[in-house]
Amino acid sequence: MSDETRGENVSEGFRIGGAQPDPAAEPEDVAPGRSVFEVGEEMFAADDDLLPHWSEPPTGAVPQVEVPGSAAVPGSAEPPGEPVLMEAGADEMEVWSDLPPSPQWAESEGSVPLVGTQDPNEQAVTGDDFFVYDEGAAAGAGYGMPGAPTAASGGEERDMPMSVVVGVALAAAILLAMAAGPAVTLIVVTVALGLAAIEWLNAVRLAGYQPAVLLGLAGVVAMPLAVYWRGEAAIPVVCVLTVVFGALWYLTGIGVEGPLRGLGTTVFGVVYIGVLGSHAALMLTLGDHGTGLLTTAIVVTAGYDVGGLFVGRAAGRTPLSSASPAKTLEGLLGGCVVAVGAGVVMGVLAAPAPVADSPGDLWTAIIMAVAIAIAAPIGDLAESLLKRDLGIKNMGAILPGHGGVLDRIDGLLFALPVTYYVALIADII
Repeated sequence: MSDETRGENVSEGFRIGGAQPDPAAEPEDVAPGRSVFEVGEEMFAADDDLLPHWSEPPTGAVPQVEVPGSAAVPGSAEPPGEPVLMEAGADEMEVWSDLPPSPQWAESEGSVPLVGTQDPNEQAVTGDDFFVYDEGAAAGAGYGMPGAPTAASGGEERDMPMSVVVGVALAAAILLAMAAGPAVTLIVVTVALGLAAIEWLNAVRLAGYQPAVLLGLAGVVAMPLAVYWRGEAAIPVVCVLTVVFGALWYLTGIGVEGPLRGLGTTVFGVVYIGVLGSHAALMLTLGDHGTGLLTTAIVVTAGYDVGGLFVGRAAGRTPLSSASPAKTLEGLLGGCVVAVGAGVVMGVLAAPAPVADSPGDLWTAIIMAVAIAIAAPIGDLAESLLKRDLGIKNMGAILPGHGGVLDRIDGLLFALPVTYYVALIADII
């Protein structure tokens, strides 16, 4: 068989050497394993652009591919040429008609909306929700961009009158408790830490962890009581018991899912809330001097929060940290200035003792205020980082205008141990 005859039998859809093949002709079988391209070069001399169809195994006739506008369709009136692409239907064109013809900035009009989450039980998360997430003004952090809305609240501003009322009520409650004596103050501290522990354990459960809820709550509540009873020596004892009983919790099958993550979040909550917060109980063991230390920690931390809130809202322009994008450097500096100013006022008034009065003095009060002004924003940002990692806005909603208890005492949790150990270093207790 000549090369020209073999080429005609390779595919009926191609014109070889200008001759039109007979559609009724039986195609010659091609031996298995033999390439259809193993033909003489002269068969492609008429049109080098035409190649045999090779998508089917070479065991028989290759099916004809109908391409409008080419010579591969017998009886076509169209002259040979390039294949013609099929035009999209009206329904397909309608899908793309609303899309812009060129790249768009996210802020420009007509930009393509981002696709949200696919969970029908979850609110769709847009691009703005992802990149502008913050615990927001409603959480009580208070020194963010002026008028910056939050994604979770849909742009809802903080209820300032309610926030002020709740803040004044909290201050009055703690002052009345300290006036009533260390025992009453200890009860208030224990209740506050217990509520914060509930918020933490609930938040990590919603995030998919399986903490030992009852054990974690018991560890946090027992920590200040044990410290008030036995002093600093009680802290490692409660921590060890938490780890031991936490292991038993999962070994006995009470907690069956994710023991490593569950026990980790449980122990972390006991240390973060229980150990740090129990330094308030440690101060209360010192009598009147301890009450003065606790007052100093609360007043300076509150001064930092209030200063950061108003300065940040009025002049905040420079973002402070990705952990809390709405907080600003201006708000941080404003809060620190007010906190140090509170220390100066205490030193001038010689109250409270022992920070601003014997055995302390003006400089002791200023040093204490500077230390708290450094610790409080770290605690504030640390809690923001935890909330961001858990994907939540607030730890709770028990305090209108502030969020949860943990949202309110996040800076104080770091300020309490700093206050206590600075007092030890300054030899005023």
